[in-house]
Amino acid sequence: MGQGRHKEENITRRQAEVMQEICRFFSIYRKMPTMQQVADAFGIATPTIYDIFQELVRKGYLKRIEKGALKPYVIKKTVEPEALVTIQIPLLGEIPGGVPVEEFEDRSGEETVAVDKALTNNGDVFALRVKGDSMIGAGIKTGDIVIIRHQPIAADGDIVAASVNNEVTLKRLVNRPDRIALEAENPEFKPIELTRYDSFRVIGKMVGIIKQEADNNGGE
Repeated sequence: MGQGRHKEENITRRQAEVMQEICRFFSIYRKMPTMQQVADAFGIATPTIYDIFQELVRKGYLKRIEKGALKPYVIKKTVEPEALVTIQIPLLGEIPGGVPVEEFEDRSGEETVAVDKALTNNGDVFALRVKGDSMIGAGIKTGDIVIIRHQPIAADGDIVAASVNNEVTLKRLVNRPDRIALEAENPEFKPIELTRYDSFRVIGKMVGIIKQEADNNGGE
């Protein structure tokens, strides 16, 4: 009698969280994270992440790419929702549109959304619903919900929620010695070039996204 199909091994909670972080990073940056970046996201040692990567390969979630590849791993499948540990975070309103996104100390009675608990490992997070087409090139459309980690500093290339002259917007940050700007991911929108006369601050960095099931149309 022949053997039946091998039953897929269960994934542990930590493995599920790491796999979700890999998928989250890929959805934002369109490339695989390094092991160091994943380790930094969880605040644990890189060798530990290496061991988890190997288990994810063995269990069929990642595939190891051999010679000649720029990145040694690719995603084969994503984690089933029931394998994730979720937490409720506040949905504070829409972006852009002047939403008072920094006033979130008192969260009682607010609308919330469920997100992967791993997103809260490195700081306070909140959610905003996107209104407009300026970031469609990054896969962010009207109706999508972006997850923002509250932080006053961001790196060149990060997608950020920022305040410019008291108006809030979601854009990609250009942070270089000779230029600071906020760029859209849509050629119909001009970059916001920042000068010393502008009132500018980073409210937080985008660390995740909840996609709207149906496509939407809208403009800023």
